[in-house]
Order: sequence, then C-alpha cells, then structure tokens
Amino acid sequence: MTTGDRRRVPLPWATLLVFAAIGTLLGTGLALLDLHRTHEINGGLVHTRPGSPAAPLLAADLPEEPQSIRGDHDGQQFYAVARDPLDLDVAVESLDRPRYRLQHPLFAWLSWLVHPGGRGSTLVWTMFAVNVAGVLVGSLAMGALSCTLRGPPFLAVVFGVLPGVVMSLRITVADSLAVALMLLVIVLFLRGHDVLAAIVAVAAVLTKEPMLIAFVGVALWSRQRRSLLIVVPPIVVAGLWFAYLHARVVAGGDQVVEFGLPLAGMVSSVRLWLTGSDSYAMASMVLALALGAVALVQRRLRHPLGLALLFELGFLLVLKLDVIGLERNGTRMTLPVMVLAIVMIATPHGADPGSGAGQTVDDRGHRVDGVATQADV
Repeated sequence: MTTGDRRRVPLPWATLLVFAAIGTLLGTGLALLDLHRTHEINGGLVHTRPGSPAAPLLAADLPEEPQSIRGDHDGQQFYAVARDPLDLDVAVESLDRPRYRLQHPLFAWLSWLVHPGGRGSTLVWTMFAVNVAGVLVGSLAMGALSCTLRGPPFLAVVFGVLPGVVMSLRITVADSLAVALMLLVIVLFLRGHDVLAAIVAVAAVLTKEPMLIAFVGVALWSRQRRSLLIVVPPIVVAGLWFAYLHARVVAGGDQVVEFGLPLAGMVSSVRLWLTGSDSYAMASMVLALALGAVALVQRRLRHPLGLALLFELGFLLVLKLDVIGLERNGTRMTLPVMVLAIVMIATPHGADPGSGAGQTVDDRGHRVDGVATQADV
C-alpha cells in the first residue's frame, strides 16, 4: 500500500478537550488566587515601579494600581505595545529596551486585535483572556503531542498547572502562549501538516524568539528536507522584522543582558537560593533538571523530542541569575524543558527518524512508520 493510501490517526478530540479545559481552569484559578493573595505586595496583573519608562503610562491608565519596586515585571512592556501597536513612536516612549521588546510582539498584537483601542483595566483583562486562550491551546497541543507519540491524553491537564504557565498568567507575559505555539508546531510537523507548521512556527518565534531552539532540535531529529519549513521561515520573518525595527526605531538601551558564561548564572542562582530567597524558582529549576535528566536517560536522543530537550537544557546553562534565579523568571524559563521532558517520559520512542510525517495507519488499522494508530491512542 502506498503512502497516499494510508489514513491518518484521528486524535481523541473530545477527551483532549475535557482534559485541556480542566487544566486551563486549574491554571487560571491558581493565577487568580495568587493575584488575590499577593496583590497588595506584588501588584496586579500589570505592574510597574516608579522611574520605569512605562510608569507615566500606567499611572494615567491604571491610577488605582500603586507603583512600587515589588512586582515590577515585563507585563508593562506588553501593555505598552498592545495599547499602541500601530504607532511605534508612541510605544517606544514606554519601553525600556524598545527594539528588544518589539522583536516579539505577537502577544501584544493579539491582545490589540481582540480589543482595538483598549486602555486601562479592560485592556489588562483582555491580555489575561488572550493568555488563558493560549493555555487552552497549549493544553490541547500537549495532549495531542502525547497521543501522537503513543502516550496518554491526560497530559492535556498538566500544561495548565505548570509553574511557568501559572506565572505567565499572573504577571501577563507571553511565555505560556509561546510554549503553546511551540507544542502546536511540533504536533503539526509530526502529523505532516507542513505548511500549517511553518505558519505557526513563525507565530511562535514572533511571540518569543527562543522557541526556535526546539524547532531546530526536531528538524535535526527528522533529518528530512521538509523539516526546514519549521526553521527557515521563522528565521527569515524574524530577521526581516529585526531589520525593519533597526531601521525604523531610533532608540538606545537594547543591550543583551540575559546571557553570560555557561553555568555562571546557575552558580549565582544556587548561591541566592541557599539564602532562602526565590525558593519557587529553585523548585522549578530542580524539577525541570530532574525531569530532563530522567527523560534523556529513559528515552535517549532517538525520541523525536530528545534533541529539542537537550538544546533547551543547554540554553538554561547560559542564562544569567536575573533570568533563571528569580521567582518570576526562573519559573517561566524552565517551562519548555518541563513540557518536553514530561511528554518524553510519558511516551515511547514514538516515531523512527525519517518517518517524520507518518502518523498513519493502513486499511487494517496497523501502525505504519513507527507512529501510533487509533488503537494505540
């Protein structure tokens, strides 16, 4: 029987939707609970400190939100872009590193599309709703990826309750949406939807650039020419957008502050954690590294996600203290490692290198190309 005669494995969408809805509700509930519990200490969904470039904007739009050094985070940057995405000159006035912030604008753009011209609390809650929708997509994608690789559908619950997802909701940043799109790209690629995978890959990288790391890993595992579709288009589009921003936006302060010598940030983080500070970041890092180690030892690099996980672990090792050591950062930076490791642990080898698109079965329902059949799922 030829490849064209094979039938694709249907995913258990009803089951996935139920599990994804549960995970999304749990994650959203945890974020709102933390917001209620810590609002007076750490600020609201979008918060800034006095002296920040976004402080005047937020003081005008959110006068009920007190400004303090506690809780200051990147949500203010996304808010500034979502408020005026069509006027870069206005947005730049409220950004600390304008070109860097504008390099990953998709979360802000989506929020503006849902609520054009939004201001104040209505825009903030619109951004929260967009993030919740992203959690639902990520939950579905994680469950679908597990099923595609002959794993259980209940992994769709897990995505929503991971520390990085809850933190992304709590402080209104793009990490959960970016990782959701990353998972969706891998599912689409493994199931042979190459054009859709390429489009979503562009969206993922415009949401957060490091998502490209996982795509490179999956492409190298596949060793197929079509795998270039999840690597080259994102690089080209992000590169063109980068060139446009450098020609269009005249602003300083765009130095790279996230990267340092390998392991230096990890060592500094451990020293910080040993003082009892930012224990939530420490717990997230320990869990991520433990899951990553178990996944690689148990499944090895033959697994479709093996190289992607290895590269994500390597990426953590070059990040600085401020990126991985602090509670509101370390939880998010470990998210790609956690999701890839959990899916790897829950699934067998899934597909042989070279089978790539082959989530197919023959007319008798037998598995073809080393990928799950409906019976396997």
